[in-house]
Amino acid sequence: MITPISDAAPVKTSPRIPVYLSAADALAEQIADQPVGTRLPSEDELARTLGVSRLTARAVLTELERRYLVRRRQGSGTFVSRRIDYTISRHIPPSWSASVRKAGFAPDVRTTGWRLETPPTEVRDRMKVGARRQLLALSRNRYIDHELVGYADTYLDPQLVPDLPQILDPAGSLHDTLATHYKLEPERGWFGVAIDPAPPHVAEHLELSGRPPVISIRSRTDAAARNHHPVELTISWLRADVFRVEVDFDTT
Repeated sequence: MITPISDAAPVKTSPRIPVYLSAADALAEQIADQPVGTRLPSEDELARTLGVSRLTARAVLTELERRYLVRRRQGSGTFVSRRIDYTISRHIPPSWSASVRKAGFAPDVRTTGWRLETPPTEVRDRMKVGARRQLLALSRNRYIDHELVGYADTYLDPQLVPDLPQILDPAGSLHDTLATHYKLEPERGWFGVAIDPAPPHVAEHLELSGRPPVISIRSRTDAAARNHHPVELTISWLRADVFRVEVDFDTT
């Protein structure tokens, strides 16, 4: 339970700002320094301490959930959450695991399948391969603290990564394997980012309720050791309530 809330003064209102927004702003300030996972008071308790109705207290929690500041678990309550800053830059290795570790969290990647297939048109265009060319496809789930937070499909040029299914550890870093085992000097060659409603198969895979926004990242890694030839393209989906993506477009 958050101690400061029980001592809070009633929310100061403004005729130009809805009561629930004023109360949400006040509560957001109070939970800003609380540890992740701290349980908030119930709707009835919030209504009393904030000096609002229960319906307004419910709207407050809904607003904070919309801002990704709290996470509501049916039957358990409402808890403080924090999003992980995930920076995409030409100066940062194209490694999801490295980015998560840099943010202070422990990533976990688990391989769910390998296959050799003719990739979609988008992948062929970005990988610069012909219509009949087959690529090695890899599917992986991504976890933080044992919680599923994203998954990805990766397409690789099999000529550049022979025997990769036998070499890559199921929980290992693909970037590190490309760098250390294959000596490809991987670098980010292209990327695109979008926030869209989760497609049905994405929502089902990530065990999301409804079709909330997800972060879609398409990222290609090139092999500097092979004249910057494309080596892999990854299409990943990340939970927007867990990650905050920042694109660092420094051209210097």
